[in-house]
Amino acid sequence: MAGGGPSHENGVTRSTPGTDPAGRGRGETRGLVMQVLASITSSMANFCLAGSLSFGGVLADQLTTEDADLNITKTQVSWVVSIFSIGSMLGFIVSSYASPRLGAVRIMQLSSPAALAAWVVMAFSPSFWSLLAGRAMVGLFNGVCMGPAVAYMGEVSSVRIRGYLTTLPLVNGCMGVLASYLFGWLVGWRHACLVMGAAPALQFLMSLLLPRSAKWLISKGYPEEEAKRSLRFYQGEGFDADGQIREIRESLGGDHKHDASVLEVLCLLRHRQNLVPFLLVLAMYMFFVFSGGSSTSSFAPVVFRDLGGFEDPYLGSILSGTVRVISTVVALLIMDRVERRTLLMVNGIGGAAGCLATGLAFVYKAELADHAWVPVLAVLVIVCLMSTGICTVVFVMLSELLPNAIRAEVGGVCLLFFGAANFVMMYSFPLAVSRLGIPTVYWFFTGMHLLLFAFGKVCLPRTRGKSLEEIQKMFVKNIVLEVTEPVGIHVETNKAGDCTKL
Repeated sequence: MAGGGPSHENGVTRSTPGTDPAGRGRGETRGLVMQVLASITSSMANFCLAGSLSFGGVLADQLTTEDADLNITKTQVSWVVSIFSIGSMLGFIVSSYASPRLGAVRIMQLSSPAALAAWVVMAFSPSFWSLLAGRAMVGLFNGVCMGPAVAYMGEVSSVRIRGYLTTLPLVNGCMGVLASYLFGWLVGWRHACLVMGAAPALQFLMSLLLPRSAKWLISKGYPEEEAKRSLRFYQGEGFDADGQIREIRESLGGDHKHDASVLEVLCLLRHRQNLVPFLLVLAMYMFFVFSGGSSTSSFAPVVFRDLGGFEDPYLGSILSGTVRVISTVVALLIMDRVERRTLLMVNGIGGAAGCLATGLAFVYKAELADHAWVPVLAVLVIVCLMSTGICTVVFVMLSELLPNAIRAEVGGVCLLFFGAANFVMMYSFPLAVSRLGIPTVYWFFTGMHLLLFAFGKVCLPRTRGKSLEEIQKMFVKNIVLEVTEPVGIHVETNKAGDCTKL
């Protein structure tokens, strides 16, 4: 570069002779502030999704009492609670079509007011049908927003703080759960609907300040000047935007089709550099759902009622939720200091020990009557390691592993898989407990944790400290990380409709 100026290396601006260190420092600081603002705005989608999901517990409790202000049957209450999951799964599907065309920022600006309207409909519902419709709409618009928001955080975050920022959704999700129970208890479900609706309203207002990400703009054929403005907004005025744009174009391939259909993009999964990271993300979601930490947290009242240790099982549930919040904050602090695979391996070994101890505690419950703290500690270990391990890593990896060319489309597919897997576990857990016994269920969870350890040890690559483009190159066969050849990951559709690599 002629004269003095900053140079770009792995997403970090480095100085060269002739630059103004003070000005560059102010620009970088402002960029970091904007990254934090964008991450908080995006992570509010997790607050809304997790809070809305747990709000079903508030409805199930308050709509079945004798003094309920809405006269509906228990079967109708079950529909109101469960329709949210169906709506969110439909939202994940819609996001796969909407995200490539609109981008995450536009999706937040469109879905947030709709989600607010759905909460208002619920708050003033005069009948079962209006409450059901409002609940379904909340699930739909939360599902639409979730995937693009998570991907957006990874796209605008610098390498050095990406791990910290992409764990914010988990913290916000825990806060959403606490908020739904707290306000449901304090002001009743109708007024709580209005309080919960304030979250998407705030997300909408904050999203008005944000530009769309440079990676999305370049992948969709927008002018480079707009992408440069986005990069400098998030990285500072002294950032080498031209160098970053070159890296983005290389990662997309010279013949990338910015107007490709969803089907054409999904055909890219035939190629190893796209299929492998996609399968890794799906595997992590499977471990997240079926390894036992999520089920233990979601069914904490059931677990503590059978396990004992507390006079009121909800005291154990509150303690479990508190541990989950604290553990997630700890994960936020250590994410960029520890390899993601290390966290999974610790989660696998420690979680297996916790599940084994919990299963034994159910078998020898009478013998442990004078040592009730032992099984309680085992359950808390499961929840704690889940929060610092697979629960955190899967969200970070969703933003890190998926290649630029398919990120928007398959991000929704991954979340759809997660929603379907979560529905299966939530539906089957009570049945498995009643038919097989809760100790057998925890033997299964023990085995899944051991598989999680093996997965982290053998399958998961090291991504800490690497840019998204460097991570993408790791999955191209017979290519080393330092090469600068463009990675071709585009498609062409022949007359028969088949997808071929150019």
